Amino acid sequence: SPLGHLYCTGDEFLVGHGRLKYRFYILVWLLGTSAIAESASPDAVLLELEARILSARLQGDYPAAIELTQRLAAEPGQESLALALALDTRLTELSWDMRATSDVTDLINMAETLITTCKPAKKSRSAEALFVCGRGHFARSYLSAMQGNLFKAGSHGSEAIDAFEASLAADPDKIAVKLPLGMAYFYADHLPPFVKLIAPLMWFIPTGNSSKSLPYIRDVINGNGVYADAARFILSDLIMQQSPEHMQEAMQALDFLADRYPMNPRLHLARIAGYAYQEAWPQASSALNAMKKEAPEDPRFMVIGDIWEVYIARYLEAELSNTLQRDILALTPAELPTWAEDWHTLAAGIVLDYQGKRDLATARYQNVVDQNNDYASGWLQELAEQGLTKPLIKVRSR
Repeated sequence: SPLGHLYCTGDEFLVGHGRLKYRFYILVWLLGTSAIAESASPDAVLLELEARILSARLQGDYPAAIELTQRLAAEPGQESLALALALDTRLTELSWDMRATSDVTDLINMAETLITTCKPAKKSRSAEALFVCGRGHFARSYLSAMQGNLFKAGSHGSEAIDAFEASLAADPDKIAVKLPLGMAYFYADHLPPFVKLIAPLMWFIPTGNSSKSLPYIRDVINGNGVYADAARFILSDLIMQQSPEHMQEAMQALDFLADRYPMNPRLHLARIAGYAYQEAWPQASSALNAMKKEAPEDPRFMVIGDIWEVYIARYLEAELSNTLQRDILALTPAELPTWAEDWHTLAAGIVLDYQGKRDLATARYQNVVDQNNDYASGWLQELAEQGLTKPLIKVRSR
């Protein structure tokens, strides 16, 4: 979806290689910001602490989430769960811009530590232990894909599916497992073309199950447990990718999340992307205004809001403020996540068209066409090609 690379969600893998686009969802989980009651049972205390970790992540407060995982790790028998939650949180933050760190050794070590639990987990067939095991393989699959290692990404992905299936078989009432399993099924059924070509020859390509993928994720939402809000975000993103006939359901989920966690700009940006996907530009404008009003003014995310403002103005035939024009043209790649670079380049072309600088504008459009990368959707490519033949916005009044 347009500018939809806004992932604040779940453990997910996708086999990948070379210039292919790998999508990875680091689980955001649910609710629970109240204090832990002194009279609560030990299990209730642990559940509430886990809920607070997941809630902090949904709010975009990663330092608070990490601090709470350290508290959880101090509880007897909770080290693996705390490590899984800490790894999820670290990967959530990394997912915004993979250039944020070139050294993922620490994250790989965390995932490998979780994987060491897999052999005893499979022997005991404890549903919770198998769930943790699968999460280790899920994270390792993503990190392998990020490094371009097709074999490891695929083999860890297959191991993750096996562990999640075994966890659900051990405890059919453990609805939470259906979230990463549903995602895994979905992406295994939507592999890049060249992977599908070689899949029959390679044992490590995961096998999907489209009939269960989205229904499983809906089961998690309907269960209203700690994974429900993560499932809402993931469902909306998958719908925008492959099931546009369900866009109303996707937007209901995004509206719900942005209203519940207004302090998280990534959720607002996802909602803007959803409206843009439908070319509902007045609603996209309202969603952008809500983000400016409710979310902290973090420049990492506000620059993406500025890019959206240019596209919204273009489609609503609105004026571009002098401040917006200046800020867009002053933006540099270092201030943007990699996936947003072409979106910014085309937005800068629209600003230059608005200023009547046609030659400079067409140079920007040509750059987007020439890049033809996996972060630029077909919609963006078509718009850039259109800009080569005529201005994409009405020249401002002199």
